[in-house]
Amino acid sequence: MSGLIFPFKGLIDECEAIKAYATDFLDKTSISVLAEAKSTLESIQVAKNTDRKRWQIPADRPLRTIWSNGESQPGSKSKHKVRAEFSFVWQVRKLEEGKWRNSKYFLLDGLASTVTTLVADVDNEEKVIARWMTEVGDAASPGTHFHFQVNRPGDKDDSEYFPFPKSLDIPRLPAPLMSPFLVIDMALGEVFQDRWKKHSLTENKDSKWWKGIHQDRVFRFLMWQAKCVQDFAGSPWMALKLAKPPRELLVEGT
Repeated sequence: MSGLIFPFKGLIDECEAIKAYATDFLDKTSISVLAEAKSTLESIQVAKNTDRKRWQIPADRPLRTIWSNGESQPGSKSKHKVRAEFSFVWQVRKLEEGKWRNSKYFLLDGLASTVTTLVADVDNEEKVIARWMTEVGDAASPGTHFHFQVNRPGDKDDSEYFPFPKSLDIPRLPAPLMSPFLVIDMALGEVFQDRWKKHSLTENKDSKWWKGIHQDRVFRFLMWQAKCVQDFAGSPWMALKLAKPPRELLVEGT
């Protein structure tokens, strides 16, 4: 069996936690997609079958941030007025086999891609200026298992759009283990440099909730990577490029 195992509760909680933690930075007209994502995952958890299903925020109804007017550089020195938009698709399967017969876990089983799109306000017209994907590979993935890919915005053919034409699927830039909602955390830190840093250093119930969800997961990931590098005979980079995580990486000992 391939794919990482995740606890339903952790990802369901993330839908609520990111809403509470980042509420001042999110466009209120789009925030309902978080409740929909939560409801979808809850439905998968209680379903009687264990077929593969799509868990998503659809690309045609993304979660959006508020506008960042120059805040993508410290001191609000950027010339760009931008906002970020987020969508994702994770193909998941409820686990009801072996020691997992308790409806508490699901398997990441197929596509796992989160898309971040930057939209700029250019003379009162919205234009897509950047896009990247945060992805979890599979057993056959030729790059690092967890990676970023850069994608050109728009639909022009490859000869007219440089760099990163759609037909080119490299580079796969190494990424940490990221849920769709941790991707939002990362992007907020880029789009709102000073404000998000100040916000993230403020300790309250929402920040403690957010940290509590992710801390153990990130620690397990980093320890696994360190062991991969330590045990590999060749280049440390190749150790990370070739490493495939055990499916119980995030739930070991549960």
